[in-house]
Amino acid sequence: MHKLILFIKTYEPDFERVYKLLDSIDKFNKDNIPVFISVNDEHFDRLKLDCFEKYKVYKDSEITKTTITEGWRYQQIIKSNVYKLNICENYVSLDSDSIFIKDFYFSDFMYDDKTPYTVMQESKDLLEMSERVGIDSDTVFFKRALRDTRPFFGNTGKEWDFGPSPYIWNCTVWQHFNDVFLKDLNLTFDDFFAKIDEKSYSPSEYAIYGEYLLKTRLIDILPIGSLFKVYHYEKQFAIEEKQLTIKQLSKIYLGIIYQSNWQKKKKKWFLF
Repeated sequence: MHKLILFIKTYEPDFERVYKLLDSIDKFNKDNIPVFISVNDEHFDRLKLDCFEKYKVYKDSEITKTTITEGWRYQQIIKSNVYKLNICENYVSLDSDSIFIKDFYFSDFMYDDKTPYTVMQESKDLLEMSERVGIDSDTVFFKRALRDTRPFFGNTGKEWDFGPSPYIWNCTVWQHFNDVFLKDLNLTFDDFFAKIDEKSYSPSEYAIYGEYLLKTRLIDILPIGSLFKVYHYEKQFAIEEKQLTIKQLSKIYLGIIYQSNWQKKKKKWFLF
């Protein structure tokens, strides 16, 4: 069993992005951390042949089954159940719109052989940027998701952001959440998502993971900030694009994410 893997959930509309992400992994993955990919069943055979030769590729159904079909919710279910493959102790969950920009190592994600770092921060830079582009910082996604999720776990205190992506997740935490917490409530993962939806906004897999880890302390919590520079908003990119070079950003971050929900509208690659 691997101590750590890189896990990418993708589907056909994001294949061009995921190929660029994989190219960046091939270039910068200095410790040869194993790469695993999961693809929607109906798109599985459309992935480039060399992906099957270079990486381990799964159909989503090999990981878990879900009744949820809405894309952004569906992919959260798949990513949260990687532990069922029994292939690793920890994994870095990467989105297709990510790209590495510098050499990275096992030690960037793991404190030691047993303990992963946990992305856990107040994200004041995101809150500040939200206000700058005209978005109420009290309504950013991580705060809304946290407020809908936290009551299930009884946590109090600061409103932590357990993102942004990439996330570093421990399989024991996810397995315990499913096999103990949800079992005691007689709920499936899908049921739990639906209950959060009922509250007001939406489920977030990283809020669930982080709040459950806070509740249980199943592993030591060693907080770190964002692994990647994330351009959350198109207006943010317009403000910041000429302020720092990729070389400067690489002194601070392992990679960059241009959120695909607005980047696709641009129909161009900013870095690639």
